[in-house]
This record gives sequence, C-alpha cells and structure tokens, in this order.
Amino acid sequence: MIESVADDYSTKRVRQAPEEFQHIKFKVEGSVARLTLNRPEHNLLNEAMLRELSDGVVAAGDREDVKLILLDSGCKVFCGGIDIGEYTSQRVFQMLDAFTRPLLGCWKWVSR
Repeated sequence: MIESVADDYSTKRVRQAPEEFQHIKFKVEGSVARLTLNRPEHNLLNEAMLRELSDGVVAAGDREDVKLILLDSGCKVFCGGIDIGEYTSQRVFQMLDAFTRPLLGCWKWVSR
C-alpha cells in the first residue's frame, strides 16, 4: 500500500518576502519595481543573492500594478560575477534554474 504525502512535507523551497531580503533591495514606485543589487563591494552573486533576485522578480510579477522591473546596483560595480567559492560545476545548472521569468536589465554607460 502506498500512502500519499501531504503538501506540508514538500521539499519545494519557500519564497522569501522582499522584506526579508539581505542582498537585494526591493522597492515599488508607481508601476516600476526596482531590484537593487546590494552586496558590497562587488555584488558577487552567491546562492542567497540569486534566490532573493528570483524571489524579487516573482514578487514583482505577482503585482498587477507593476509594469516594469528595473535591475540596478547600489554599489560602484554593477555585478562582479559569480562568487565561485560557493559553486561547483554540478551546481551551475541549479543556479541558472533560479530564474523562471525574463528580466530586462538597464545600464547607464559613462563615456570617457
């Protein structure tokens, strides 16, 4: 006999609310949701930051008043890449799977 498993015992990750984020600032002004990378000094992407970024995109997408998601940086460097100390080759695909929706990034270029 096989028993069904209740949803309470699911291993699915629980999304964080934007108020709980440590590395991403989440703010909605009008119809724009701003997600600000804020992991000084170089905004290196680690698993926690990628999860917050993914959860922020989902939270913004769940709001009917949000028409645009703006991704920016609270640091001098927009993003220094992946914090490789935390990743192995097997985990790269897990990291890429963190993003479930399209995201548009805007950069302000400064000519010299």
